[in-house]
Amino acid sequence: MNSLKTHYVFYYPFNYRQYDFVKLQQILKRNKFYHFTIDEEEFNETLYGPDIEVSHQLLKQFFYPFMEEKLLNDEISIRNFNRYSKKILCDGKMKTAFDDIPFTLLSADINLCPFGIGILAVRIQLADDVNLNAALSFGHFFRVLQPKIDEELGAEITYDNFVFYNTDELILKKIAPFLEQFFVDYSSIHKNISKIPFFEDERMYVSAFFHLEEGAEIDEHLLYRAGQLNGRDKNGDPYISSSNEEYIERFVQEHCYERWAPKFHIITTLQGHIHLSSVNDESMKKYLNSFHSVSYYTLLIHYFYKLMLLKLVFEHSELKFSKDKDIVEELIEQITKFASRYYFSEVSARSEGKEISHYFRKAFRIDGLYRETKETLEELYRIQEDRSTDRLNKLIFILTIFSMISGIYGMNLVIEMLAEPFNISEIFSFTFFEWIALILMVFGLLTLALLILNQVYKYSISYYGKVNRRRQR
Repeated sequence: MNSLKTHYVFYYPFNYRQYDFVKLQQILKRNKFYHFTIDEEEFNETLYGPDIEVSHQLLKQFFYPFMEEKLLNDEISIRNFNRYSKKILCDGKMKTAFDDIPFTLLSADINLCPFGIGILAVRIQLADDVNLNAALSFGHFFRVLQPKIDEELGAEITYDNFVFYNTDELILKKIAPFLEQFFVDYSSIHKNISKIPFFEDERMYVSAFFHLEEGAEIDEHLLYRAGQLNGRDKNGDPYISSSNEEYIERFVQEHCYERWAPKFHIITTLQGHIHLSSVNDESMKKYLNSFHSVSYYTLLIHYFYKLMLLKLVFEHSELKFSKDKDIVEELIEQITKFASRYYFSEVSARSEGKEISHYFRKAFRIDGLYRETKETLEELYRIQEDRSTDRLNKLIFILTIFSMISGIYGMNLVIEMLAEPFNISEIFSFTFFEWIALILMVFGLLTLALLILNQVYKYSISYYGKVNRRRQR
């Protein structure tokens, strides 16, 4: 079986420093990544390949206004989703043990999302009428950034007269060579931590569109293989990663959206969001339009949810509560802003959008991660309140002791002496109780001065710490 038309979008997540937001915009423009707006249809139509018509006006009616305002706003702002797109149209070839797969890298998007989350989307079209096993193998190999185990090894990518043995080099040396300098450096937290610690398995998420011959049968085995990106096995035969028929049937039932079956299916898994079509060419164009518009943005917002929630969980796990008072406050602020401004259980006004969102939320475990984040927020509030109460109690204890003892022993005796012309030698004539009053007064004034200096010091450390963290993030 062959795929007459095959379109891939690979999603590469990163965490950029928000402090450098303006500088990153300028570098994007210098590298011909232009800010994407829906109204510039002439430029937008060049991003998806020849003879592909994509109407972005559908987007204005697909999402709720509160989501559209952030996702499709023409204003460049660190609070919005800012998409920068570049037309590339450069040919390449992937060579595996059994296939030579020609492809065209159509375009790339760099999405600068709120909270320093970035998503680079690489848009690829394979040669027409390619073997479906080869097409699935392409997705399986290309999504792996740094192949390390046997099943990931064995692919060679020739692109722009260069040969690459991993996708990470292709992305960071050819497609966006300027990007890595803006990544947040997590080495200060742990020397062995990766540059993107909440990037699962260091494999890109995939969306794909496979158009088969009209009327071709799309059975459960094919749907399962597509959802898992199972291409060929070590002998070159079609590979399927399960031998349990009941498991395959149950998996497909749980992950496959069948609204337009039997000729059009969408399966959403942890590996990818895959569209399989066996409709006529005219209907195929409509589905491909949707794939590059509403499906792209629906995936983008849910992938952002997943990455942001993983980022919050990671940062919470690395906190040292005895030291990171300001970081605790910043984390509380991040969680609160994310939950109130961006996190919505429904993002689409259309019934199909609501239904497809359900599959993303399930595949990405968004609801579970959100519950964990809410529990984190409650824990942070409790810890912060306990620490504030403890500090206040200690301060009240110290001041109360000084007030009581100085009142009992009559501090005013010494104050009256000090108010008059005073000779230092008179101190030696003090009675026992006058000495106690003098010592209490001196220690009280010193304690007050130390408390003030301590607060000034803490404020200074907190201020410069926040400035440095903003520069790093």
